[in-house]
Amino acid sequence: MALNINTTITTDEGFEVSNAFAYLNIYILNPESNWVNVSYYKSKSDWETGKAPLNANSLPNNVQTEITESEFWGDALATVIHNKCITAIEEVTGASTVTINQ
Repeated sequence: MALNINTTITTDEGFEVSNAFAYLNIYILNPESNWVNVSYYKSKSDWETGKAPLNANSLPNNVQTEITESEFWGDALATVIHNKCITAIEEVTGASTVTINQ
């Protein structure tokens, strides 16, 4: 899964990108050690074809997910992680602007 950013973001170079795509690299060692590196792309196609991610330092590029033991061992871990990333991104982009890409 990945995330759709359903608003306009501005890159470090000043370009505006609408409906960007965020790819999550998830690192889970145990409930006390887990984080996500987030890369942003102009589109899902850009990610699929290996294009460089956007320079968007105003958006979080590392999210400390602080997964609890029950979340770690639960049956919805991927969704929990994505929702924690949505919360971090929406602190910048605004409420209800990020959705899970299906």
